[in-house]
Amino acid sequence: MKLKLKTLAAMLLATAGLINGSAFAQTFPDKPVRIVVPFTAGGLADVLARGLANELSKTWPQPVVVENRPGANTIIAAEFTARAAPDGYTLLLANDPTVSSNQYLYNKLPYDPVKDFTPVINIAATQEVLVVSEAFKGRTVADLIAQAKARPGQITYGSYGPGSKAHLDAEDFARAAGVKLNHIPYKGVADVMGALISGQIDMSFSGMPPSITMVKGGKVRALAIAAPQRFKLLPDVPTMSEAGVPNFESSAWFGLIAPAATPRAVVEKIAADVAKVISRPDFQEKFISGVGLELLNQGPQKFADFLAKDRAAYAQSVKNVNVKLD
Repeated sequence: MKLKLKTLAAMLLATAGLINGSAFAQTFPDKPVRIVVPFTAGGLADVLARGLANELSKTWPQPVVVENRPGANTIIAAEFTARAAPDGYTLLLANDPTVSSNQYLYNKLPYDPVKDFTPVINIAATQEVLVVSEAFKGRTVADLIAQAKARPGQITYGSYGPGSKAHLDAEDFARAAGVKLNHIPYKGVADVMGALISGQIDMSFSGMPPSITMVKGGKVRALAIAAPQRFKLLPDVPTMSEAGVPNFESSAWFGLIAPAATPRAVVEKIAADVAKVISRPDFQEKFISGVGLELLNQGPQKFADFLAKDRAAYAQSVKNVNVKLD
């Protein structure tokens, strides 16, 4: 009898929680919502977040603001979001390091990548491209590798912070090519591109959107795309396999996550409303496919499944390049 009463009590509590969550979702949002971006203003993630915030502000009866909290390989923004109230009013535009690779790069994090967040919606992905400064004396990946072998540790590459996608990709490339490169970390993608344009660094791995503009503008040169096939917006740029580095593929993603314990009904409402925005052709042309991103549009469960596979892949990648940041 006691067991039955305990079971009944648990069911009643769960039902009450669902009802309260649904009621909360019906009035959400009744105050401003913020999207935390773990990078500096002007970069790929920031532009995407601001585009999304602008459209959601038209959809919801409350404004959506973007708050930049760059640094420490997204840890600063992630910790801030993890400690925010789990009510849907603080969201994080996360990417690979935040909840996938950081747990393998650091022995101790101020947040738990799995337990402290709930996936909301995975928005888009980008293939990575190897770009070099116009001042670099080399036209192909083979030229780059030859120079790196002739001058070990002297070819410089930029990343948007230790442990970032650009950092891991460059180290993975160095391992595959049998060369040693010199890492120069920056705070964001815009800083890396600025360093490339000015010739302060030789190369970098970057997402498609910032690369396309700079390549077509003649400010940097693309040597190869880390994808299984060529990219339609840069059709003359070979894949890594075509350039002589087989099976080298890399992509990065951007998605919204919320603090753990955010009511499921609220998570699903946010995901549904965001999905409507990013499914619009005009939004895709301006912020996704038109700038070199690939639409993912994965809701809470599909995003969770995606993250499980992504974490497993990063566990192997970090092991391969043997990078530790503490």
